[in-house]
Amino acid sequence: MKIVIVGGGIIGTATAARLGQTGHDVTLIERGEIGTETTAASAGMLMRAAVEATSFDVRLRNRAWEAYQRLFEESALEAEQIGTLYLAETPAYAERLERSAVTLAEHGVDAAFRAPDELAEYGIDPTEFDGATDFDDGRDPSRFVGGLHTTADLRCNPAAVSSWFADCARDAGVDVRTGVEVTAIRTRNGAVRAVETDTGRIDADTVINAAGPWAPQLNNTVGVSLPLAHTVGPMAELECPAAASLHVDSTQPNTNSNPKATPFTILESKRYVRPGAADGSKAPTRAVVGEFNTGYTAGSVLELDERDLPDSFRSEAPGVASLVSGYDDATITEEWVGYRTVTPDGRPIVGETKVSGFVVACGLTGLGITLAPAVADLVADAVAGELDHEHRERVGPERFRSDSL
Repeated sequence: MKIVIVGGGIIGTATAARLGQTGHDVTLIERGEIGTETTAASAGMLMRAAVEATSFDVRLRNRAWEAYQRLFEESALEAEQIGTLYLAETPAYAERLERSAVTLAEHGVDAAFRAPDELAEYGIDPTEFDGATDFDDGRDPSRFVGGLHTTADLRCNPAAVSSWFADCARDAGVDVRTGVEVTAIRTRNGAVRAVETDTGRIDADTVINAAGPWAPQLNNTVGVSLPLAHTVGPMAELECPAAASLHVDSTQPNTNSNPKATPFTILESKRYVRPGAADGSKAPTRAVVGEFNTGYTAGSVLELDERDLPDSFRSEAPGVASLVSGYDDATITEEWVGYRTVTPDGRPIVGETKVSGFVVACGLTGLGITLAPAVADLVADAVAGELDHEHRERVGPERFRSDSL
């Protein structure tokens, strides 16, 4: 079977590495360089935390997590365990976080709900928060009403992980082509036949759409309509000269009873603070502030050419950083904008579409890095015609067809 994967981000490269093990003739096409688009414009977190995830969602994350554990044990790639802390600004959200802690713990995740008076243990200092973020509904960020903490979440360099997957793919015989842009997908009698690029035609029995935010455009070329929308993710790296990570006892493992690092901190209002440099490296005086916008709005498909940081975000970012102890008086050193592709139910869309041989692996809703190895497995199952009923029902494109409701 001749397979062409479109997209050289973490989903495309993980899929290429996985399919390279199958003996198929696999080609990966990336218009730029590996891992330098949406993958690079992310917080670089492998997350165990999840808000109101179902048993299926946690099991899917666990599948990816196990693959990552092997990856970091067997390779020279580095990742630092910093954990994640979701902060509730309203009692209703606090109740959701408390339920989430129970579900995660039931599936083997070290997760706990924390009361307001326990949040200082994680480096949260609302007394230093300068109130730069205003809320129309009366929420007061200086009065957090609880938090969900998970300890195992890892910070990494996602571009480096993508490059590692690409190297594995090459070693397995995959033809990895960069600087090549897809211009058309050719079909005949409802089935994929070839991919046209700016460097020539590639015959294909199967095309895998792993194009991230450009996935809707690629779908349109073959007449596939799926509910995908874009959200904008402004981000900034800040220099915080007075910053000091929270270390309770660095000789002991990072647990909920002994947190030893300031976690990736996500407010209910979607702003977040992620300790460390923009590239995922450990940098005690650096932090990344961003927006974790994953809400789906039908028809919100953007041009993807706007890369300027909104003035409001730029002015508020230092104030958001001050939420974490030591990150006050911060200044922006780097800024960028990324795009997420989201779905109505917050799950990715993985599987073969109505066009025979056209397989999608898109709509990761901000979890591309977290889920990449699991998605790669599901793509391999779909290509082999072995995607089981549960996964077709939960992540398959057919779940959005009116005749499947």
